[in-house]
Amino acid sequence: MFRTVGRTDAHAAIVNQVETAIAEGRLGPGDRLPGERQLMEEFGVSRPTIREAMRVLQATGIVESTAGDPRGPVILPYSTTVLQKSLHRLSAHGGASRAQLLQFRLMLEGTATRLAARVRTEEDLVRIRAAHDALQRATERAEGFGRESDEFLAAVRTGAHNPLLQMCGQVFATTMRSLAEDVLARSADRRARLQVSAHWGRQVLTALEDGDSERAATAVVTGLYLYYADDLDEDERVALAPLAAGADQLG
Repeated sequence: MFRTVGRTDAHAAIVNQVETAIAEGRLGPGDRLPGERQLMEEFGVSRPTIREAMRVLQATGIVESTAGDPRGPVILPYSTTVLQKSLHRLSAHGGASRAQLLQFRLMLEGTATRLAARVRTEEDLVRIRAAHDALQRATERAEGFGRESDEFLAAVRTGAHNPLLQMCGQVFATTMRSLAEDVLARSADRRARLQVSAHWGRQVLTALEDGDSERAATAVVTGLYLYYADDLDEDERVALAPLAAGADQLG
């Protein structure tokens, strides 16, 4: 199934071959890779190289290996954990600019909110209203706003009933929290910035209650964009303009 690899980045080449075999359907959930000795022969590498490759595959949730088990590592079913780790690495290690992170956040939250307006249940609305009330209290105190804002958006994403939207949103909320806190720290009027965001939070809630998907999506995108608007440089404004058309005027 596998071919020999060169010495340079050999473990990465092994990981790539295993991932390719899974993507092409030659390996699937529940299948096992050959044992360590056979893998050494097939790839033409040393035991430490095989072990490093298996460590990477296990760390990313692709295989599971039990110490002392004579059988080879087992291929795991797809898990959102793999995507979560990949997104976190991309955002945390400079793989995307602030403008790109904001673009993705606007698209993700806009899509999730649009969907939630159509499919949310009454139970979802109870949870979203409770999160909104907590957000309002945080705005009045000018304390804990970032955490409550994340919780409000998470409640909205839950109302979309799509686990991928929920998971991606949670990953980016964690990353964007530090960016949002930096913007708030530089703000000349912290309370005014928070009040603008809280205003658009109310618009999101009202639109969700009315089942108005376009108004809900516009409100969440506008609120997020206006939070950052006066901290953006010209290139960032240009990058975000297609997603937040008219938001500057709405603010």
